Amino acid sequence: MIVSDDLDALKAKLRAKLKQRRAEAAAANGAAIAEVAATRFLEALPVQAGQVVAGYWPLADELDPRPLLRQLQACGAAIALPVAQAERATPLEFRRWTDFGTAPPAGNWGIPAPEGDADRLEPDILLVPLVGFDKTGRRLGMGGGYYDATLAALRAVRPVLAVGYAFAVQQVPDVPHGERDQRLDWIVTERAAIPCGKQD
Repeated sequence: MIVSDDLDALKAKLRAKLKQRRAEAAAANGAAIAEVAATRFLEALPVQAGQVVAGYWPLADELDPRPLLRQLQACGAAIALPVAQAERATPLEFRRWTDFGTAPPAGNWGIPAPEGDADRLEPDILLVPLVGFDKTGRRLGMGGGYYDATLAALRAVRPVLAVGYAFAVQQVPDVPHGERDQRLDWIVTERAAIPCGKQD
């Protein structure tokens, strides 16, 4: 069993490597890749009118989900963005957002987020940013623990579909993981929509 300090070190080393890969992919052709990834998502994962899709506002070189979110909104889905709390490893809130041409104001940790007067929504589908992933749905994030806490809380109440959204170059054979790390149900990249197996 990997002890916590060793796991953190393994994740940090891999995170640095994959952030470089992600930055290179975004710089090379990020806008075009975002359009293709949106098509891959829509082909594999139909969303019903009225369903709530929680996306994210892209930071730095994250794969931009806005082309997808615009299309989902046009098809009748309600779109929400996450609101991070100041305390790490706590569940995110999700609030309605409709304007994908204007960034929300910066919230905790500088993350753009809808303000408190926006409607709070409970997601049916959660689009999850990441630094790295493997084919079993293991995800390497930024280390704050927000999405793991969020998925644990949501799944304790009702089913929610968690979809990692990333450049294909962010895939690795195996993501180091601990007991609290939540798996994703799907990964969508510009190359494919990947249903994630549950095997270890």
